[in-house]
Amino acid sequence: MNNNNSDFGVLGERIKGLRKEQRMTQAEFAAEIGVEPLHISNVERGKKKLSQRKLERVCKRFSISLAELISTDNLEDIDLKFDLIGEITETLELLDLPQVRLIKTMVCSLR
Repeated sequence: MNNNNSDFGVLGERIKGLRKEQRMTQAEFAAEIGVEPLHISNVERGKKKLSQRKLERVCKRFSISLAELISTDNLEDIDLKFDLIGEITETLELLDLPQVRLIKTMVCSLR
């Protein structure tokens, strides 16, 4: 089912953001919800859609409701979060191992 509907593009971006937040590859994610990696790629680009059953698996995997999955209220927050994570990663790559371990301890204490 091809569909260029912008709603599918937004949903695909949301799924991509959640997947990346979990540091999962498309192949890993596809295996977990029972589709081919190419299908995930197409979903994330808004070219294909997922069945209701697959959407339920996505929600279960990320421990969110369907309403949360399809909500676009926090897409800007997700983008900002990934930008910040990228900047932090670049900074961490410049540090030596003891510094990285210290930062890991500090971050883990925030949970």
